[in-house]
Amino acid sequence: MLKLISRLLTGAVFVFSGFVKAVDPKGSAIKIAEYLEVIGIHNSNGIAIILSIALSSIEFILGFHLLLGFRLKRVALPALLFMAGFTIITFFIAIFEPVSDCGCFGDAIKLSNWETLSKNLIILPFSIIVYYRRNDYKSNLSGGRQFLLTSTGLLFIIGISVYSMYCLPLLDFRPYHIGANIPEKMSIPEGADEGEYETTFILEKDGERKEFDVDDYPYNDSTWIFIDSKTKIIREGYQPPITALHFTSTEGDDITDAIINNEQPVFLMVAPKLENTSTDNIQQFINIKSVAQKHSSYFYLATASLTEDCYKFDMAHQAAFEYAQCDETTLKTIIRANPGLVIIQKGTIIAKYSYTQLPDAETLKNPLSQSIQSMQRAHDKTWLWLCLSVITGLIIIIYKFK
Repeated sequence: MLKLISRLLTGAVFVFSGFVKAVDPKGSAIKIAEYLEVIGIHNSNGIAIILSIALSSIEFILGFHLLLGFRLKRVALPALLFMAGFTIITFFIAIFEPVSDCGCFGDAIKLSNWETLSKNLIILPFSIIVYYRRNDYKSNLSGGRQFLLTSTGLLFIIGISVYSMYCLPLLDFRPYHIGANIPEKMSIPEGADEGEYETTFILEKDGERKEFDVDDYPYNDSTWIFIDSKTKIIREGYQPPITALHFTSTEGDDITDAIINNEQPVFLMVAPKLENTSTDNIQQFINIKSVAQKHSSYFYLATASLTEDCYKFDMAHQAAFEYAQCDETTLKTIIRANPGLVIIQKGTIIAKYSYTQLPDAETLKNPLSQSIQSMQRAHDKTWLWLCLSVITGLIIIIYKFK
């Protein structure tokens, strides 16, 4: 029983970890780039995306074999080395905290560095059991069918990665997913846990510095001079999914409310850095802007680029865009495309498109939400049937023809 549990548990963790990275390879690449920055490798976007797809594919295919129970003599050692290596890495990350979270489960499940280390320490013994019992696992599948299964698994996970890289993530676990209401995601519910904090005040008197807490603070002694304060988190309180979203015009005016609380549809062309933005489809964005304005909607180009860069970009393409400047990391979180199109109505995200899959401008007509939602549902159904077909095919291969 322990042998079976070890195989299934280790396999499930590997499959889940690989899959949630594969559906958002650009997000995983951002996290990998953070790691590379720590060790002194800069401007590593190209390397990071390759490593992202490779990492998710290796994790998934190792877990795929473990879950289905074949070729375990070959995958047991790589799985063990994988777990041991990342346990060591996460140990140092937990100690020194070079990044805020390891990103092991992408945006699907956010774990702290210590939680990630704990998870690895739990799974590591099971992967050791799989390795030492690898000769006890038997498979009735022929070599040809095993090769077919391996090939199918690889094509499946790499296909999802490539699609999600060139279009948009197949599954969106971020707070800016389609259907999310931004103002609600920014608010703190009534009665939410406020957390527990301990504040220490550093005061000085007659050249002597002393620390006081809230209870023993010398409120009635004005001879003490305030120097500094320190706040220690005892228990983290509720944090809204969206904590920092701020748009300003090129003139410096705050236009956040006009974007996320507008009764009319708001079209956001998101381009985190204009110098890195693909301009192959710029005319389509200009056409969408014209249609949006024709139907009394609003159109902004959201970017983190400087004002002078916005002017240069606009002059180069004769676009006459209205610009909304925002934090680069926030824009990359909103949509994994450069550029991408996000459509918001009454604070709710009703559609998202990569520049590789922009709809025809004329289809974006009133009633806007209905036309866009119908296109989005058709897209989702296509991928749903594709995934179900792959799963059905695997079941037939394993259980009917073995």
